[in-house]
Amino acid sequence: METVEKIIGSHLYMIDEIDSTNKELLENVQKYEHGSLLCAKKQNAGRGRYKREWKSQEGGLYFSYILKDQQSITNIYPMVLLTALAVVRSISFCSIKGIAIKWPNDIYVNHRKLCGILAESVSMGNKSHVVVGVGLNVNNHVANLEDLRHPAVSLKECSGATVDVFQVLEYIIEELNSLYFLFKQERFSELLPELNRYLYSKDSQIEIQTPSGKKTIIPLAFTNDAKLHCLESGKEIDLFMGEF
Repeated sequence: METVEKIIGSHLYMIDEIDSTNKELLENVQKYEHGSLLCAKKQNAGRGRYKREWKSQEGGLYFSYILKDQQSITNIYPMVLLTALAVVRSISFCSIKGIAIKWPNDIYVNHRKLCGILAESVSMGNKSHVVVGVGLNVNNHVANLEDLRHPAVSLKECSGATVDVFQVLEYIIEELNSLYFLFKQERFSELLPELNRYLYSKDSQIEIQTPSGKKTIIPLAFTNDAKLHCLESGKEIDLFMGEF
């Protein structure tokens, strides 16, 4: 068995309340070591893609980790999918059916949003420092919230039982390090069969939002470089995370 050095979460910071864990790491890069993970019980200004609000009340799991001195955020895009896979693996003990990874950065359960992932970066010199943030609904009540773009759900609402938030965090950190190890060894392609088993709406038509408007596509598979291979108007194309 390969021994995996703990990088992500090797420095773990816990806080009760913060505006945004992503914002804290991005604005204070020099304070944090490579692989540092910051977790908050509550966020007052959590955000998703396109600076959308992410409701972050107590009971959920909100954390970000930083990968310093990267060539670019593009090189880290596979880790966004692997972060989703780490979450999926870590909640398997709940025996929840219908879990899917919706490209580029969400986890759904039976078409309800369970988790959002946001990768952001800040450049210093010729290097980029990349922060990956995770918002996972655990024991917070979200199923009946009215002002959401998509219906949401929490682990508790799925399973009917209260879940130990910090036990889930420990599981995720362990999985993240195993997957990061494979990523650094350029073995991302080995994980594609598992990722593709969880591909949301595989071979079925869905609508996705892009900066230029909505697209109607049919997802087919994740690719070796973390793109989404899909059909659009009958034509095979690859969608790149940086386009969104």
